[in-house]
Amino acid sequence: MNLTNRHQPIYVFELTPEISLIWTTLGSLLLILAAAGASWYYAIIHGETLIFNVESSEGEPWRGIIPFVVLFVITFGTIIIHEFVHGIAFAAFGGSPRYGLKVKYLLPLAYATSPGNFFRRNSFIVIGLAPLIVIDIIGLLLLAIFPQAPWLIWVIAFNTGGAIGDIWMAVQLLRCPQSIRVEDREEGVAIYAPANVTCRELPFDQTDKSRPRSVVKYLLNLTLMALCLLLISSFLLIPLLKILEVPSFIIGNNYFWILRWQNTTQGFSLGFNWISLIILILTFFFLGFIANMFKKHSQ
Repeated sequence: MNLTNRHQPIYVFELTPEISLIWTTLGSLLLILAAAGASWYYAIIHGETLIFNVESSEGEPWRGIIPFVVLFVITFGTIIIHEFVHGIAFAAFGGSPRYGLKVKYLLPLAYATSPGNFFRRNSFIVIGLAPLIVIDIIGLLLLAIFPQAPWLIWVIAFNTGGAIGDIWMAVQLLRCPQSIRVEDREEGVAIYAPANVTCRELPFDQTDKSRPRSVVKYLLNLTLMALCLLLISSFLLIPLLKILEVPSFIIGNNYFWILRWQNTTQGFSLGFNWISLIILILTFFFLGFIANMFKKHSQ
């Protein structure tokens, strides 16, 4: 097939802070849904409801860190296996996989890539979705066989949430012509196409960056950032509060509260009042909209 100059892709997708924010937010929500689904699956298969609880460690504060160390090891292992499956899929379609670790937008990332190799559209979709399908299926099978290994629920949930970028790219590529070729690069994905395919036929955002940004889009990104920070901070706050054995507290009052930490001899939990959060988000929306109107009026 006659492709445009292989050294000049028709489009190069690169991860931006905005896309990274959206992926993190959607990935966090997908993680929660996957965890709920896997827990439901466990209950149906084994006929019992799974309850996660960590006993209080009075007098021995460092005992509280052990479950989180184990969780970190399981999480890191899941990331490594996820990227390794990507590499196997690259090799299966004739690629030469490379692996690495890097920091992107203050977040540590592991990756598998195959620069210099060109894949058909459908092949690249298979490569992208391989870890999601393979690890989740194996995890569900093992969860059905070994009821004493409920930690597999976290593997399934984290692997599913972490595959949000792969899912997003697969959806975008399905909207592209089958004639394209895809090259995976460490810093993005390059799209190559025949001469009869134009950029307009690709689904990627190619708007003029010199144009003023949409206020609605800006506020939407702000909302996603708030949700993202909320989910990440809650994940980080739980081990910190438990290790320090912080007593129960509430931010707000019984009628309008935002965050509630409970630490008792039966266990601990961190909860958010979503009604209060929605009210705060809508307030920020309204204030941002009013500020933008005043800005336009003064120009």
